[in-house]
Amino acid sequence: MRKAGMAFLLFFLLVLLGGTLSAGEVDCLQCHPDLKEHKVIHPALDMGCTACHVGLDVSNIPHKVTNGVSKGLMAEPPDLCYNCHDQGMFTHKTVHPALQMGCTACHNPHGSENERMLLAEVPALCFNCHDEGMFKKKSRHPALDMGCTTCHNPHSSDNEKMLLSSPPDLCYNCHDQGIFTKKHVHPALDMGCTMCHNPHSSDAEGKMLVADPPELCFNCHDQSQFSGKKTIHPPVLAGMCTSCHSPHSENQEKLLLKDPPELCFNCHDEKKILGRVNHPPVEAGMCTSCHNPHQSDNEKLLVASPPDLCFNCHDKEKFTTGKDIHPPVAAGMCTTCHDPHNSQVTKMLKKDLPALCFDCHVSDELQGRRKHGPFKIGMCMQCHYPHQGELPKLLRQEVPGLCFKCHREGDFVKKKVHPPVAAGLCLECHGTHTTRYGHLKKLKLNDLCLKCHKKITEIPHPVPSISGGKGHPLKGRKDPRRKGRSFRCISCHVPHSSDWGKLFRYKADTPMGICKYCHAEQHGAEGK
Repeated sequence: MRKAGMAFLLFFLLVLLGGTLSAGEVDCLQCHPDLKEHKVIHPALDMGCTACHVGLDVSNIPHKVTNGVSKGLMAEPPDLCYNCHDQGMFTHKTVHPALQMGCTACHNPHGSENERMLLAEVPALCFNCHDEGMFKKKSRHPALDMGCTTCHNPHSSDNEKMLLSSPPDLCYNCHDQGIFTKKHVHPALDMGCTMCHNPHSSDAEGKMLVADPPELCFNCHDQSQFSGKKTIHPPVLAGMCTSCHSPHSENQEKLLLKDPPELCFNCHDEKKILGRVNHPPVEAGMCTSCHNPHQSDNEKLLVASPPDLCFNCHDKEKFTTGKDIHPPVAAGMCTTCHDPHNSQVTKMLKKDLPALCFDCHVSDELQGRRKHGPFKIGMCMQCHYPHQGELPKLLRQEVPGLCFKCHREGDFVKKKVHPPVAAGLCLECHGTHTTRYGHLKKLKLNDLCLKCHKKITEIPHPVPSISGGKGHPLKGRKDPRRKGRSFRCISCHVPHSSDWGKLFRYKADTPMGICKYCHAEQHGAEGK
């Protein structure tokens, strides 16, 4: 206190006597005590006021500038500041425009309550020039809470926007570089992070995107490839591009998060796609061989309508060139019979045969009590082609050749052949699938024979029921040669072929010759 009083007295006497004093000759803090009362003080103050102020006559109040420089400074800023501060730090390629306003636009030259002697805390200080609204939108960069200088040099930089380093290296200070450097990299990364992201804040839903997807993506990607067609993949319609694609880099092609079909199973039920028998493209994960992942004019996002889609793999000629084409095939209704993804049944059929066939074929002809063997066990394709054929009814072969695939041909080609058999008219007597009568006969046996042999009633015949009661009786008689069976036309005749005349069942050349096989007592041992 005593020294301070003496200094003030000396100053006062000099003023009265008309003398001059420089700032170095007095204790400026006597009048400017606040200069050292701040939390952060300019180190130059410890060097004395004349470290900066050399042209002041402090004997005048206010002090008189004696060197023509503002505030009696040794030089105008920033040249004054370069006496201590490295000028190179302020003269890089990109310079903060605020430097043209002088260092004191941001710094108090003596001291401040803020670090670096800033006039205000960051970012409030920056908002004196920069629009605060640009930094306070819905989605904010967390780095803003770390301060502007986390990314920017406040004075100058060799990078745009005074960034500490060029993106993306700058971004890697916080963000994991591995996320951006996988096998397949989004080309947009070469255009810079700010191609998609606002570095400060954004009104988009998240990630500081410059726009919400898919509009953001349409800045580069052709919008017509993702909208405008009849069927749009729901994630595409909802703008959920990143539900399938990584926006930065990925090890899968097309920046997919996973390889199909695992990617597809994020939404689609795997149990409905994979089963016991899988469509080979499904098994191989080739979902996009049939489906467009974004949009299509066909239902189910198919790249083409069936059957043309199916013909990309399946030989078209095997389905379209036959004389007789199965109506569902002709109509392109492949999925009427086949599941396009998987099945529990061979050939990816929706049901086992014949149940599948019964979805369409429900005629009375299939409801008979007696069933054709192949039909009974579901072997429809034993006789019919499923897609196309050269014969009516999609038959694999003409009758009787088709029948001989199962029935022993030798029984039908003996010396004497029944004319309908010789003509291949098996279906004149037999049903194809079911009938009410044994051996798939269309009528009861005797009635069936009378369809052709009508004149039997007009000429002598051993059978009394059809020859005026003068011949052999049928009703109520048992066949003595074939135990357990009634006496009928086939008791004497074979219906298909025989080695003896009149299609006799037993060796005989005349009607009387056949009688001896039953009436042995009238013909001696020959009939035994």
